[in-house]
Amino acid sequence: MTKNDFDPFRDRQARQIRNILSTAFVQSLRDLNPAAFASTGELLLKQEISADKRAYILDRLSRYKKCITTIEQQGIQTILEQSFVLWDAELFFEVHEILEGQWMASQGREKIALQGLIRAAGVYILLAGGNRQGAGKMAAKAVQALKENLTALAYFPSPPQLLTSLRNLDPIPPKLRG
Repeated sequence: MTKNDFDPFRDRQARQIRNILSTAFVQSLRDLNPAAFASTGELLLKQEISADKRAYILDRLSRYKKCITTIEQQGIQTILEQSFVLWDAELFFEVHEILEGQWMASQGREKIALQGLIRAAGVYILLAGGNRQGAGKMAAKAVQALKENLTALAYFPSPPQLLTSLRNLDPIPPKLRG
């Protein structure tokens, strides 16, 4: 699947599919119940959709299953640690979705650091959509927030790699869990 095959920025149906799937997945993570996102995916696949949308759904379902398995097997319980599993699976929209609730409930430096992580995920969403200029602006904000507030997060496995990748707008996202 190339970057232009599935475009939630310009295609309403693609955006709906992305949003429906990610919402079901985030709920599945909260409940550690893979059946929830799987049944949502099955319903979406029954619709009349194009091959690129079908491929997107199947790809997401596969990656979601791997993430849930990793999270269960490793006993990962915090949202922050779960977000790094999603990051390494290049599920950047889902990283944004899962961290947003924690960001809204946090305060001070932790809130700013979480916003930096959400923006970092946004950088890779924009890069995948071909918006390098927008990604550059968002990366600058993410770097500033993260650099100044990383110590406010209880867990962050590899901040130097992320900061370097963001500064360079590296199209290949770093693995954050190693």
